[in-house]
Amino acid sequence: MSIEIVRRSCPTCEACCGLRVHVDREKHAIVRIDGDPDDFRSRGYLCPKSQAMKAVYEDPDRIKAPLRKRADGNFEEIGWDEAFAYAAEKLRPIRERYGPQALGVFIGEPTGHNLGALLYTTLFMRALQTPRAFSSATMDQFPKNVTLKLMFGDGWMFVIPDVKRTDLFICMGGNPVVSQGSLMGTPDVPGVLTAIRKRGGRVIVIDPRRTETAELADEHLFIRPGTDAYFLAAMIQVFFAENLVDLGRFAAFTDGVDEVRTLCQDFTPEAVADVTGISAETIRALAREYATTKKAALYGRIGTCTQEFGTLASWLLDVAAILTGHFDEEGCMMFPRPAAGQSEPGEPNPPMAVGDYRTIARGLPTIDGQLPAGAMAEEIEEKSAGDKRMRALLTAAANPVLSAPNGNRLAEALGELDFMVSVDIYLNETTSHADLILPTTVSVEEENFDFTYATTCSHNYARWSPAIFEPAPDAKPHWEVLMRLVEAATGVTLEHLDEAMVGGITASVARPGGRCEGRTPEEIKAAIGDVRGPLRILDLMLRAGPYGDRFEPGKQGLSLKALREVGGLVDLGPLQPRLPEALKTPGRRVALAPEYVTADVPRLRAALADAKRNDRLLLVGRRQVRNMNSWLHNAQVLAKGRDRCTLLVHPDDARRFGLEHGGKARVRSRSGEIVTAVEISDEMMQGVVSLPHGFGHTRPGSRTQVATKLQPGANANQLTDELPLDVPSGTHIANGIPVEVARA
Repeated sequence: MSIEIVRRSCPTCEACCGLRVHVDREKHAIVRIDGDPDDFRSRGYLCPKSQAMKAVYEDPDRIKAPLRKRADGNFEEIGWDEAFAYAAEKLRPIRERYGPQALGVFIGEPTGHNLGALLYTTLFMRALQTPRAFSSATMDQFPKNVTLKLMFGDGWMFVIPDVKRTDLFICMGGNPVVSQGSLMGTPDVPGVLTAIRKRGGRVIVIDPRRTETAELADEHLFIRPGTDAYFLAAMIQVFFAENLVDLGRFAAFTDGVDEVRTLCQDFTPEAVADVTGISAETIRALAREYATTKKAALYGRIGTCTQEFGTLASWLLDVAAILTGHFDEEGCMMFPRPAAGQSEPGEPNPPMAVGDYRTIARGLPTIDGQLPAGAMAEEIEEKSAGDKRMRALLTAAANPVLSAPNGNRLAEALGELDFMVSVDIYLNETTSHADLILPTTVSVEEENFDFTYATTCSHNYARWSPAIFEPAPDAKPHWEVLMRLVEAATGVTLEHLDEAMVGGITASVARPGGRCEGRTPEEIKAAIGDVRGPLRILDLMLRAGPYGDRFEPGKQGLSLKALREVGGLVDLGPLQPRLPEALKTPGRRVALAPEYVTADVPRLRAALADAKRNDRLLLVGRRQVRNMNSWLHNAQVLAKGRDRCTLLVHPDDARRFGLEHGGKARVRSRSGEIVTAVEISDEMMQGVVSLPHGFGHTRPGSRTQVATKLQPGANANQLTDELPLDVPSGTHIANGIPVEVARA
């Protein structure tokens, strides 16, 4: 048996660790996957999720041909030409009769891991021209997108902790040891945090649960769910009260300092101590330590976003860093500089669009092109939307029946659609409602590039990954399926759409003042060739990017060809200061107190009295190292082992509600009720229970045998209420949900 080793990055999470994939070409099989010791980023480190690539490729439940639902509710395989003709037959009349808004789109999180999906999804949305756009963002990081857009002009230019050079790492609402550093892509987070402590630094975790990250920290502080904005406002109040504010070079291009002082002056540590569960003395001490430590990073993740005041918490994290000189500086919060040029300096972006469309039932506005995921059901339901309802739905790599709030309501609403098509490789809880399912190639069958996650990394790099196997002759990549669906719905061809994308980018970089000024669009197009698809566009972006040759004859620079020649991975160096040049705001100034955000402070102040209640039991989620939302539960190598969908309960709460370790609990909220296994642990803050996200594989109609048999679990999002929102971002509240618990 001859074994070939293929080196590539892991396509499952943001860390993008280097893998060695051992391949038997004769058997067309992956023998094993291990860490690549020669990868300068991960140095051989890998976590269980690295095995998902092999598991998904070999999964007998994976769909490999289009499926059409028959009149009896069962699915039959059909050919691609028939599938797209069927989509055109159904979608085009709906769009022509009722307008583009009659179509809705839901984009799932796995698209972030696929180059073609990433590059073509925006084009897909624009070409369909529908304002009914939903995605996993409003169940995740969207408050951060909103605040970044308003403060710095670019909602996708993420600020990342320079964790390898910091001396104080404060983690709020995140568990990077398990997530591998979400919005701080960093292989081997345990090793990185241990290194901080070994060099004399400190790691502090603020979380309602003593997480795996907290176990490695110097200090862990329990905080009441949903009170992060109060805690951060109190820290900022201390900065002003004790003369700890020091903007440094930011003083020359930052507006709104006095407004922040006024807004935070009432949120003293004493005023918020009972609300947060953290003493005034502790808040003051931490504020002083943070302000006076030169290299300090204040990091917040999903727990700070998916709460009632997620936008305010996301905003205050960056405000605290800027006020104390811990922003855009070594060892602090910094901006990566991705090779594809997504965040290069340029003209100011237009203001954030709010309210271009409003939902029928509640009048919820689109915010920067997004609608709340939980509003999807009410947009479909005839009793809510009437003649203006959403009549067709296109989902891409998404399972909102499990991942969006109140999935039972959504599942019922999907039955009222005139037509539904899903781009997916599984018949799952959502796609089982579709009339047509269109599968795509999987990661081992595609070349890839770490596109999104080069924008969230803690060290600049570029990484191309080769395909491991050739796909079947009739298999289609995600990007092509999306473009053919646009063609089916609108009549605009894939070829026209692809040419429009390439033409738009070339015109932009070749314009006067553009990054490739002096080269004509025709010269650039000739240099990148005429093979349609994401690799041509990637090559264009790399060559026009900050490390590229700008298409200048004889100049050396990064390109797709160069990446392939060096084996795929290039070290682009540590993060460097990028402001004010990279700002996309008018005048390249930081808007420290954007009115759209600060308008929510009175709501925060008004909620203070109610937040002091300690008689409510609150539910939070949690990350797990073997899970990636709902989409890896059918991988047997990850699903094996003990039941992981358990309700974590503090011992005192367990006694109060008569719960037993290993027993069952009935958990109820306004939107639903579930029964789940109980796990008693003092890692939970008293008055708080925790249930992981993405389970609930118990619905009839899906075809995920491993998930159904080994890890069915209970759907935590059935307890997530679709009605209350973080107002400025339209993000759903998945942490701090009031629940009732009883023995089942």
